[in-house]
Amino acid sequence: MATIQIIMVVTLDGFLPDKDEELLQWVRTDRQGFSFWHERSTFTLFPGYPMLDLICEKDEKDSSFIYTAEIFDRESLGLLHGLTIYHLIDEIIIYILPLTAGNGTDCLQQLPVDRWKLHRATIFKNGITRIIYHKSSR
Repeated sequence: MATIQIIMVVTLDGFLPDKDEELLQWVRTDRQGFSFWHERSTFTLFPGYPMLDLICEKDEKDSSFIYTAEIFDRESLGLLHGLTIYHLIDEIIIYILPLTAGNGTDCLQQLPVDRWKLHRATIFKNGITRIIYHKSSR
C-alpha cells in the first residue's frame, strides 16, 4: 500500500503564514523544504484531487509509492480536509516558522485526530523547525 504524506507550513501559533512571508518562500524553494520531499515522492496531490480515486489507487500501489500534498494556503486546506475525512494520511511533516501571526487561518485544527509518533525533528539556521510524525500503529 502506498504512503500519503502531507507537508505543512505554520507559524508558532498554528496559523497559515502570509503568502508573502520570506520564510514561507524559503520552505517552498530551498532544497531542505518542499523540494526535499518532492525528490523522494512519486506523485504530488493537488487541491481538488478526487479522494475516492485516491482511496482505490493507494491500495493498488506498493509501499515504495509516495503521494505528497503541500499545505501552505487556504486552497490547500481543502485537500487536507479531504485526506483527513478518509483517514488517508500516513506521515505529517510540519515546518514551523519562528513567528506568530496572531490571527488568520488556523490549520492545526484541520489535522486528523489520530495518534502520531515523532520520527525526527530538525532545526535550521534560519530558525525554522521541521517535525516529522508517522501514524502510530497503535
